[in-house]
Amino acid sequence: MIVMRITVALVAVAASTISWAQSSVQTCQLGTLQLESGQSIPNFRMTYITLGRLNAARSNAVLQIHALRGTRDSQTTWAGPGKAFDTDKYFVVQPDTLGVASVDPNATTSPSRSGLNMRFPRFRIRDMVHAEYRMLTECLGLSHLVAVSGSSMGGVESMQWAVSYPDFMDAVIPMVPQAFTAKQSVFIWETARRVIMLDPKWMGGEYPANDPPRAGVGAGLVVQTAFGSSSVAFERNFQTRDAVLASYQSQSASPAVSVEARDWIYRTYAIDSHNIAETSGFGGDLAAAARAIKARLLLFPNCFDQLHPPRASGVFEVAEHAPVAKVVNLNDIGGHGGTAPQAALITTEIKSLLGRLEAGMPGIDGPRFPKGASRQDSCSPGGFVQGDETEAK
Repeated sequence: MIVMRITVALVAVAASTISWAQSSVQTCQLGTLQLESGQSIPNFRMTYITLGRLNAARSNAVLQIHALRGTRDSQTTWAGPGKAFDTDKYFVVQPDTLGVASVDPNATTSPSRSGLNMRFPRFRIRDMVHAEYRMLTECLGLSHLVAVSGSSMGGVESMQWAVSYPDFMDAVIPMVPQAFTAKQSVFIWETARRVIMLDPKWMGGEYPANDPPRAGVGAGLVVQTAFGSSSVAFERNFQTRDAVLASYQSQSASPAVSVEARDWIYRTYAIDSHNIAETSGFGGDLAAAARAIKARLLLFPNCFDQLHPPRASGVFEVAEHAPVAKVVNLNDIGGHGGTAPQAALITTEIKSLLGRLEAGMPGIDGPRFPKGASRQDSCSPGGFVQGDETEAK
């Protein structure tokens, strides 16, 4: 009896210790992944990590999706004990998404890891979401989520989740997202791709693994950096021209060794061809797609964001027509990178929404749009004025 009690006690201690811990990297083998285009990817695998514990009812799972250059652990800033997604309460799944641009050879299937390089079939955001759905249902046995959340490209995917699988989660929480790709964003991505492809080492995408087009990658990806920030931030952060150039050198060196060029390019193709209203049944009608969303939608756009400009990319139109929605403008000069400086605000808002779900309360705390911000002019130069206008239902 004493031995049994000790064993039980040790198991209890171990359980409490790992309740928030990050798992080792897991691999989900999905066989053939059918794409929206009619093409398919054979031998498709998806890698992921988990944080926290899945409860007995399998009802406390959250999906967090990383950004374009991110990996499976890039969203852990939001998940952990006491964080926005408290891992003492929630089981958080963070995958390497389809075509992940990391140079990690053991990550999710991509053009480079498949060996197909530029012969790899083009995929879209909806294909990425479909792969995540299959991973959750087939490898983790999940039939419902508390929430889907993600930042940047992960925010784009989150919005697609809300339309593709409207009954699968209670809340969708996109950070700096787009409902469809703004025309300026298309221009930015094409420019960045062309810069990479002008590197002589690009070789039509058939470069060897040990000699990639590092110069092109470094120069191409800082195009994204330039538009991701705001002009106000540049003026505030740099005192001299030399300081700007030193930052350029530093920022162009980092992705050159961590980003796989082919995979990054494929993922930008997925982003700049995206529109949630192109989902079957909506015929390009964004308002109709938004009205079909069943999850509570908590949106974190940033009106200083030039890479994903919220007004030009349909974010406010979705918020206007979704049944239950709230817009929290980050209003941060960091632009596309404004989530980090506004982490406290984001965490407070997420915890508030999750608290309502836990308590069985309807809706979202606060107004749908802050006072003084109409959907048609939501990104006025003065930004949002805090206060009530249209209540989130």
